[in-house]
Amino acid sequence: MREMGEQQRDVFYYVTVGNENYAQPSMPQPAEAARDGILKGMYSLMPHRRDASQVNLLGAGAILPEVIAAARLLEDDWGVVAQVWSVTSFTELQRDAIAVERSNRLNDEHARSYVETVLDGSDGPVIAATDYVRAVPELIRACVPGRYVTLGTDGFGRSDTRQALRAFFEVDRYSVVVAALRALADDGKLSPDVVRAARERYGKSAGKAAAWQA
Repeated sequence: MREMGEQQRDVFYYVTVGNENYAQPSMPQPAEAARDGILKGMYSLMPHRRDASQVNLLGAGAILPEVIAAARLLEDDWGVVAQVWSVTSFTELQRDAIAVERSNRLNDEHARSYVETVLDGSDGPVIAATDYVRAVPELIRACVPGRYVTLGTDGFGRSDTRQALRAFFEVDRYSVVVAALRALADDGKLSPDVVRAARERYGKSAGKAAAWQA
C-alpha cells in the first residue's frame, strides 16, 4: 500500500492460497544468484547439473514437485539428465523480454532477455509444466532458444483427486517425461522407440480425448 500511495506506483499485489502441503525446495547456493533469479522470475534448482543436462524442465507452483519427480524418472528410467528450473513468474519473464525487445528496436543494441541469458549454452529442448492454462507458459515462447513444449490445464473444471486431475490434464510427472522424451526424439537425439516405450510404461495413450474436448 505504501508503494501505491506514497510512492505513486502502479502496482498490484495478490496472494494465492492453496490447500496442498508439499515441501518447498531449499534455496540453491550461491544464495545471491538464486535470489536474483527468484525476483526476475526463474532460477535453477540444480545449478551443478547444467553442463551435463540434455533437457530443461520448467515447473511452476504446485506442479514443480511433479517436474522434480519427472527429472528423477528421466534419469532413472531413461538415462536422460534434466536441468530443473523453478519459474516464479512467467509474467515477469515476459515483461523483461518485451522490454529488451523494445530497447533493441529503439536503440542500436543487441541485448538478450533474461530467459535467453540463463538458458545460454543449453542445446536441449525446454519443457514447461504448470497448473495454469498453456497460455501462461506460452508467454515466453519467443525468447526460449530451441524447441519449447508447454503443458497446462486447458479444459473445463472437474472434481477428482489431485493425482487423477493432473493425469487427466497431462501435467503429471509421467506426462512431463513423455513430453521431454518426444522433444528429444524430435531433435534427433533419441530414438522414437524410446518414446513409444515410455508411453506404454506410463499409460499415456492417444486413444482418449484431449482435456479441453472431454
